[in-house]
Amino acid sequence: MGQFPAGLTATLAAEFDRVGEEIMTAIASEVPAYARPLEGPFGRGVRRGVTEALHQFLTVVEAGPGRVPDLAASREVYVRLGRGEVRSGRSLDNLLSAYRVGARVSWRRFGEAAARHGVDAAGLVGLAEMMFAYIDGISAASAEGYAAEQFTAAGERERRLDRLGEMLLSGSPAEAVRQVASAGCVRLPGRIAAVLIPGRDPSLPAHRAAATTTRRHSPAWPDSFADGPSAAPLWPAMLVADHPRAVQGEDTWLFVGGTERGPARAALADRLAGLGAIVGPAVALGQTTASAARARFARDARSGGRLPAAAGADPLFTDEHLSALLLARDPALVADLAARLLAPLDGLPERTRERLAETLLHWLSLRGQRGLIAERLHVHPQTVRYRVNQLRELFGPCLEDPDLRFDLELVLRAASVGSRGADAPDPRTAADDDAADGAAEHAAAEHAAAEHAAAEHAAAEDAAAEDAAADTDVTGFSGRAHVVG
Repeated sequence: MGQFPAGLTATLAAEFDRVGEEIMTAIASEVPAYARPLEGPFGRGVRRGVTEALHQFLTVVEAGPGRVPDLAASREVYVRLGRGEVRSGRSLDNLLSAYRVGARVSWRRFGEAAARHGVDAAGLVGLAEMMFAYIDGISAASAEGYAAEQFTAAGERERRLDRLGEMLLSGSPAEAVRQVASAGCVRLPGRIAAVLIPGRDPSLPAHRAAATTTRRHSPAWPDSFADGPSAAPLWPAMLVADHPRAVQGEDTWLFVGGTERGPARAALADRLAGLGAIVGPAVALGQTTASAARARFARDARSGGRLPAAAGADPLFTDEHLSALLLARDPALVADLAARLLAPLDGLPERTRERLAETLLHWLSLRGQRGLIAERLHVHPQTVRYRVNQLRELFGPCLEDPDLRFDLELVLRAASVGSRGADAPDPRTAADDDAADGAAEHAAAEHAAAEHAAAEHAAAEDAAAEDAAADTDVTGFSGRAHVVG
């Protein structure tokens, strides 16, 4: 393809003002994101981009067909336009659409002018190819700027989230937190819960290791987060992104919303699964240290074996274990209360004491319903009856005192929680106690059965006597009737 006719550049330059205005009008009309007066910094930026594009295109035309467009002189303009789209919160598609609109309008006007200037069909094809190659070049420059600004903004957002996490963990004033969040365009939920992801939790060795292995073999697990000093604090934050977070020693803290019961909690639980996370209560913005303190206490209680009911909870939502946390708060106080209230059981063998304590707990919680108690304990109702009689003999009238019954149920529940983590008794002693208890309960059951059988026999004899008396009365009445007749 040869050179364009002489003077073509001047002919096209004569169309600049009209083409520029048409492009500006078409962009405002056809690109929704720009459907507003092109005024102020935004309007000046668009106008500068259009003017620069037209001038640089003329430079390309002047170089002649077949030349590769040199964008070095104007490239930074389009890189900045791409960056500006990120800062304005718009998609890159809007800017690329504007480029396409500009290319269409430019080609229509420049093509008409070139034809009038005497450019033949082959020349018009070459001019069109140069036009669209140029648009591809400036689109690529804007895409590069857009990606670079996204990376910069993401890094700044990450730093902002880290700062917010530190403020929430340290108890900074709510207004200061709001200001930092607003400056970084971070939207904080109305109520926030602190989430503790332990670096090491001895109470969760097996499933935590399994979960970590599973995650690290998934396609989403980056190789850069292999085992190493930085792995513990970094990888949990990847799983629940875009939340304020902080690293404290080996522990990672996240501050999240959506902990209310229902789908939101289920979704959060799915994202935290396998991390051994402890979720504190949702609180107002100025109270996040209280949520963190609750989560930290729950972690320590679980690690110390004082929260066995929550041992399998992953994640552990503290608001689902409030009574257990309350009892775990002061184990010595609960132990003192238990020692005083359960003193009547002290002289019994260990296994007998455990059986009677368990029976007493069910008797109190089930309001004495013997059938339900027997079902829960997997024993015969007569065994329950025997044990309850033992308890009445041991505790006396205090079992009828509502306040003492409440205290007894409290300490028995606490004891049942603590006993799950206790050491197993000597099997020989346990076997001896089981044998003694079993013999006593069997004898009691046989005695109760004998009493029951005797009662039934006596009832049958009474019924027979009543039937005989009734027959005598009828017979006598009939005889008297016969005599009278």
